[in-house]
Amino acid sequence: MNKSIPKLVFLVLLFITAATDAFGQSTTGSISGAVVDQQQAVVPNATVTARNTDTGFSRTLQTDGEGRYNFVNLPVGSYEVTVEAANFSKYVQTGITLLVNQNAVVDVGLKAGNVQEVVTVTENASLLNTTTAEVSTRFDEKRLSELPIASNRNVYNVLLSVPGISQLSSGQTGFANGISFSSNGGRLRSNNFMLDGQDINDPSLSGGQIGINNPDAIGEVRIITNQFLAEYGRNSGAVVNFIGKSGTNKFHGSGFVFHNNENLNACSNLDKQAGFCFDPKSGNPAPTDPAKLGAPPRKEFQYGFTFGGPLPFFNFGSSVFPDWFAARYKSSWLRCRADESRRASDRLADTNSSNFHRRKPFADSRRWFETIRFLWF
Repeated sequence: MNKSIPKLVFLVLLFITAATDAFGQSTTGSISGAVVDQQQAVVPNATVTARNTDTGFSRTLQTDGEGRYNFVNLPVGSYEVTVEAANFSKYVQTGITLLVNQNAVVDVGLKAGNVQEVVTVTENASLLNTTTAEVSTRFDEKRLSELPIASNRNVYNVLLSVPGISQLSSGQTGFANGISFSSNGGRLRSNNFMLDGQDINDPSLSGGQIGINNPDAIGEVRIITNQFLAEYGRNSGAVVNFIGKSGTNKFHGSGFVFHNNENLNACSNLDKQAGFCFDPKSGNPAPTDPAKLGAPPRKEFQYGFTFGGPLPFFNFGSSVFPDWFAARYKSSWLRCRADESRRASDRLADTNSSNFHRRKPFADSRRWFETIRFLWF
């Protein structure tokens, strides 16, 4: 027998165990409640089913002697709760959106009747957090797509609009990787960053070390600024969790194109001091460089897409290897004039002999920036 086979089996088991543990509370939620009849008497041993309407994922359990039920560690998404009990009509509640770390309370009132009768209710669970003392702010998919983000489309920028968050200003000492900010007066390096519940903190300077420049790939951003639970630990400042979009049982996707150039920009006062946006009424001699007649030259183009859907040809059918996928892609480039305007417009220095240069949105580089991320849920 080959000695490498036991090692291979051990590695496979270790991978499955790690993948199962990845569904921690940092990326999941719970649905709980009580089942009562029309007289407010508890209904024990009722069958309760929670089903994700996007992926078909479901769990079933029985209510306890006090009529209570509790589904823990459910993947976030849209859910439908069904309750069945003898001598009562079937109860179905749809429109429940489960968020990250949310304990959605869905109390059910059964109506006496035939089991073939169905009572359907469309209502979301209350968003009011009555179970923990956490102070948090949530950015859902709609807010991420509509709120103004800097031209580099850095998702970290939305954190600066949260109450209690102050950005590092010029002249201050200390910094962290990425965007440096203080939460309620805490240290700049006391913030904890996670992506789908996994640690993405820079081990040397702290701060998020993974660039997230495609808002379409993120389904939810949650930042806890006070009273976070002990499950997070690590730092005493804010806890930031980015949740990527998941695949579903239907193919879906999105795309975007972002373009900017000098014809779409106006001159700031600093640009004017650098000699751009020549005004004939100023009495100054016209610039010899035709490029200075308008705003500083700038060519910026970003494009990307997301795509997800089912994987029927694999048919994994388990919580570890589900039957859906999600893929994201983004490419961007920036080209701007590198002369005296760089001092006025905070541009990168041009170390090339050419008149133009390219750069990454978040690094001192002259290479194209392209990234492809394939995430499995």
